[in-house]
Amino acid sequence: MLITDIIESQGNQFSATERKLVDYIRNNPNIIFKTITEVIEESKVGYGSIIRFCKKIGCEGFQDFKIRLATENTNGEKKSDLEEDSLLGSYRKLVFKQLNVTMRNIDDKTIIDIAQSIIQARKIVLLGFGGSYPMAEEFSYRLLRMGFDNTSLDADNHMQSYRVSLLNEEDVVFVFSFSGTTKEILDTVNVAKKYNAKIISFTNHVKSPLVKLSDMFLITAIRIPALEAELGTRLPFYFIIEVLTNYLYDNYQQVRDALKITYDSVAKKQM
Repeated sequence: MLITDIIESQGNQFSATERKLVDYIRNNPNIIFKTITEVIEESKVGYGSIIRFCKKIGCEGFQDFKIRLATENTNGEKKSDLEEDSLLGSYRKLVFKQLNVTMRNIDDKTIIDIAQSIIQARKIVLLGFGGSYPMAEEFSYRLLRMGFDNTSLDADNHMQSYRVSLLNEEDVVFVFSFSGTTKEILDTVNVAKKYNAKIISFTNHVKSPLVKLSDMFLITAIRIPALEAELGTRLPFYFIIEVLTNYLYDNYQQVRDALKITYDSVAKKQM
């Protein structure tokens, strides 16, 4: 049975608060793009009430509700961005659109300030979980190639917490989280803040709990349904990494020198 049908069929069983949430869902079809934090703020319905509502209609939680609703909305339909075009041409439009949105959400000063934080940091810790981990890994690789061997990246959440508990105000934590709501990430960030490390986040949602914990942040603001986001493009995040690392290369001699040294270290291995 469709989620929308379940909601309609159970209408008389909902509490006043749940009916308020149902009205919000009906009037906001773009709920599939929103975090639970945004829905709480806009609907004026509490976290617990939203979770109980989702479970009442047969969903595991809010994320599961969004995925099922998005699936219903897109079944049998083409993505509007991909209509009447060749396969490559349509995806090119989609990627360009996402990059353009990202470029509108970042500014030169933030890039410069983040670069200076990297240069000045005693230690740099990178955090990523699930689908965001490969982005942290890419950034870690680039930082090492540019001479920042004070960088660490752990896949295990306990190791992440151990790592950040040894930081201080001279250190920087880079956090990669598409949703900005992943509990393991937020718990680790809170530990880092306890020891006064600077928090710099890369996320898709400006109203996420992660942004509230951050000293600096870069927002991609990609709008894709929850299910697509599970495998959806991370190109805007890699674009931000590209901009930041190229700025470091262009503006710091020590970075160019280190890149030459690390290149030479493996040059003889090339056929």
